[in-house]
Amino acid sequence: MSVLCRPLSVVFLVITLAPIGFGQDCAVSVILRVVSKQAQPVVNVTAGQLKAALNGSPATVTSLSPAGNPAIVVVLDASASMRPNWNQSVAAAEELVGKTAGDIEVFVSDERIQDHAVGRTASERLLNQWSAETPRHATAIYDALIQIAGRVKTRNAAIVVISDGNDDASTHSSDATELLFLRSAWPPVFSLIVDYGHPSKRWEDFKKLSISTGGSVAHPSSASAVSAAMEDLAAIALNPLALTLRPSRPISPGAKLKLEILGTRDDRALYPADVVGCDSRSNMTIDQR
Repeated sequence: MSVLCRPLSVVFLVITLAPIGFGQDCAVSVILRVVSKQAQPVVNVTAGQLKAALNGSPATVTSLSPAGNPAIVVVLDASASMRPNWNQSVAAAEELVGKTAGDIEVFVSDERIQDHAVGRTASERLLNQWSAETPRHATAIYDALIQIAGRVKTRNAAIVVISDGNDDASTHSSDATELLFLRSAWPPVFSLIVDYGHPSKRWEDFKKLSISTGGSVAHPSSASAVSAAMEDLAAIALNPLALTLRPSRPISPGAKLKLEILGTRDDRALYPADVVGCDSRSNMTIDQR
């Protein structure tokens, strides 16, 4: 069943906030992932190892537990600039579909969203069909991400974009896209950037978007490294932890979140930079219109 048409049975929230006021009456639930120095997921972190602050004021960690299988939304860039890396990109998407235990959807996009599949079988079929295509149009990957993320109402989701980072047709900049993701509490973005060689401005833009939303970015150095990069990225995306906080003072939309893992220098937490305040958004469906 579509990630974009029903609430999921497991409550997995990038930011889910209970409608119970402020201060000690306010529960703030945040999805995070913990990653080791070797870029592998860490799932045995305890609540006592976390130190939290909202807008610089201490927040009490009340619970930390596995969040369950997240739904995965794959956004495959099929624009002309992807042509040299097309085979590896499709194979990476197929690899991710095969690893996903929860709901899966695939979008194929260039200057607009060209195709969409729901579920593993349909997604595999769609990717097989597109593997024989030749990318030939402009890129509007930021617009596609906004359009797709804006329809995701359940927070039990992660968006994985496979692209070279080039965008020559979007009406939104990378900074505008990042701001919309944070203000709207949209799912985290995990980026596989198949622009081999030294980091570029477009890679840095996707890195910033991914990190600020609670995701991660992989930048393989060559075509032969794409599969391993996707394996590492998928392992992180598929192992979320659900954290519940209690602010020590009232918070408002856009409150800055800071998390520290105590007792280790190597592990790091991935989480959204902002929270949206206390509200009732949980278990929401997705508008298919």
